[in-house]
Amino acid sequence: MHRRVRPGVSIAWWALLAPGLVWAESPAPVIAPATGYLSQLVGGLVLVLLAIVVLAWFLRRVPGVATPGLGAIRILAVRAIGARERLMLVQVGAEQILIAVTAAGVTHLHTLAQPIEPPEDEPWSGDFAGLLERFKRGGKPG
Repeated sequence: MHRRVRPGVSIAWWALLAPGLVWAESPAPVIAPATGYLSQLVGGLVLVLLAIVVLAWFLRRVPGVATPGLGAIRILAVRAIGARERLMLVQVGAEQILIAVTAAGVTHLHTLAQPIEPPEDEPWSGDFAGLLERFKRGGKPG
């Protein structure tokens, strides 16, 4: 009384009876190649160096981020009069000089006989709506 059971049928039958049983082969140990780790390390280093270069460029290009006015020459006031033209009040020692900065260069306009004290800019309180309102009024406080 031997029964002949086809191997494919018996496996399917057991799978229906015991769905929780799973046959799995033992996985082979996976070893990450050193080149993958090294390329990630070098890529991260290049990304950090690129971020430093971009931040340094940004700090040079944006006026007011660096602290002007520290040292012998101080910029007291700047007024834009065109797309590339500006009037600047510069203090060198005790003298105040009005200069024009254009695309063609820098021109001395006037040396003030009496030094003036420029109005202090109100510090930014972190309120973006107030800052936007100030720019709408033309930068005038109040």
